[in-house]
Amino acid sequence: MLNWLRLVLMMFYAPARAMREVRDRGALAPAGLVALLAHALFFFSLSWFYLGHLINPGQPLAIVFVLFQSAGYLVIIAFVFCPLTLFLANIFERRASFRLLLQQEYAALAASMFYALTAASLITTILTTVGWLTGVQRTLSSRMVAVVMQQRGQLNPEVLAAIEQGILSPELIAAGLSVMALAGVFAVWAVLALRTVFRLSWFRAVIVVLVSGTLLLPAYKLIPILGTILASPFLLLMLFLLLRGYVGEFTRTQRARESFRQNLEAATLNPADASAHYNLGLIHQQRGEMEQARERFERAVQIDDDEIDAHHQLGRIARQQKRLAEAVRNFEQVVSRDRSHAQNEVWREVGATYLAAGQFEDARNALEQFLDHRPSDPEALYLIGRAHAGLGHQREATSSMQACIAAVKTAPAYKYRADKRWLNEAQQFLRRPMHNSAE
Repeated sequence: MLNWLRLVLMMFYAPARAMREVRDRGALAPAGLVALLAHALFFFSLSWFYLGHLINPGQPLAIVFVLFQSAGYLVIIAFVFCPLTLFLANIFERRASFRLLLQQEYAALAASMFYALTAASLITTILTTVGWLTGVQRTLSSRMVAVVMQQRGQLNPEVLAAIEQGILSPELIAAGLSVMALAGVFAVWAVLALRTVFRLSWFRAVIVVLVSGTLLLPAYKLIPILGTILASPFLLLMLFLLLRGYVGEFTRTQRARESFRQNLEAATLNPADASAHYNLGLIHQQRGEMEQARERFERAVQIDDDEIDAHHQLGRIARQQKRLAEAVRNFEQVVSRDRSHAQNEVWREVGATYLAAGQFEDARNALEQFLDHRPSDPEALYLIGRAHAGLGHQREATSSMQACIAAVKTAPAYKYRADKRWLNEAQQFLRRPMHNSAE
């Protein structure tokens, strides 16, 4: 219980770190419970401040009603919004099939979204309370009704009838303003959650949330139906039996990953266990946490200098971060111990590093060693084409780019998706008036 509260508080003073911890350690059920309570608190405050004429917040039945309605929102987020955002995020950065990604990332994404809803509900509850105490929200809603009434001749008859009957009242509009504020604040937290789980750029995360939210609007018509289902023990049992297998599969995957991570962290207590640090480094690297990954790989090398996998990954990280001299030193450590490491991929990394440094002759030599063993690798064909272009060998550059395109087009479907980037790069290269590797 204290851990849940700690995560909720951390959302306000260290949101990025809180989201990372929710992604790594946050259990789905506690996250859902915290979100339910926070969201129910928000709706209860709306009922108390503005909707007392519709729902008497002092009645026990009203509290139950608010809980069921809040649960309906959580169901929409869990079973519509989260799969939708996951699907759209996978379109931007193709990682795996949708089903596999659903198994691997759903629990972490749903837990993060639940905490996003928790933070948004608490923030909006505070804003609603302040707006009620100061009278700002009621004044604003009254002015909105007055402006609408000034144009009553242009109003739809149904809207006009609702105003005259008191259905569309300033109180209801004030409550609507709070709901709109909740949606906006939740969108901000959802962007952070999506960026944390999938390591998307801010721009892509915003696009995914906006598109998902737009597509989600019709689903809110289901909330009264979901409230009815959740209020019926029989229907609730049927829903539980229907979804139990799917949810259980997702949570088991998350628990297995968390257990694996905890075991690795425990293994790092052994001062002679370099492999534990290396495997933790791979986890950080997969999540885009390059500094943490580098620290783990460096620790693995300190423990065992012959841990060539760690040297290899350190070289890759250094190359990505433009520390090319350091990358070359790490790759040299790998080559000196195993010239065919990782199915000769070390030579492709060496070639890419030399290419980035403008050492085209060295890049070509390294890439030729790689292509001697894997002649149809699209990335290596593209890179050696750029190396040839840098050396002024335009015919060889064109030939390599054409071979790259052919290799991708003839690849199996699963490999085509992964290598399509190199096809696009090679085609763009060939369309340039003069092949220039420096671009």
